[in-house]
Amino acid sequence: MRYATVILDQNERAFHPIAHELDREPSIQRKAIHSIKLVDDDTIALLGEIEGDLDRYREIMQDSPVVEGFTVSGDESGYVYSHFEASEQTREMLEHREAGDFIIDMPIEYTEDSARKVTVIGTEESLLEMSEMIGVGETDIELVSMGPYSPESRGVFGDLTDRQREVLETALRLGYYENPRETTLDEIATELDISVGTVGQHVRSIESKVFEKYVP
Repeated sequence: MRYATVILDQNERAFHPIAHELDREPSIQRKAIHSIKLVDDDTIALLGEIEGDLDRYREIMQDSPVVEGFTVSGDESGYVYSHFEASEQTREMLEHREAGDFIIDMPIEYTEDSARKVTVIGTEESLLEMSEMIGVGETDIELVSMGPYSPESRGVFGDLTDRQREVLETALRLGYYENPRETTLDEIATELDISVGTVGQHVRSIESKVFEKYVP
């Protein structure tokens, strides 16, 4: 198994339909994409991390005709769950990922100039196919590093299990961390088809890991 870390610049509209609008707003800084999924109706569900004027971020998202829904948690920094139309390029990339052709090592990080730093894991053939796929159009690709892959923790999200990530994404999407709260553990449990006790246990574990990571 090998990995390739690349910096992707330009043409991000092919991945995120309102990327240019967000980049033109100096009060908003996108930090990372922690999860991105292709939904059954060919739309995209994305969990991202942002800083800055979150009210302005909400305005941009609200005014966009391609955003089907979103939830923002936090004041000056936080997380956003967004649901928007998928471009052909993003759909193709995620379909290949779902087929097991390669793995995207999350999170996808943003550089200071709004380019994306992406690490892809797979065989040499799949990495080459991926580079050709994301290089469509005017996207510039800069290879940062390549070699045998060795897993390592990458922030608090790297410490979460797949189920904990799913619970967190659902909690954010339904507004559990909004003030005031817009949902309950019961509703999260119903959404995921698991027991309330299991949801509560996952939420406590998630919050414990966050506190251990960021609270001295």
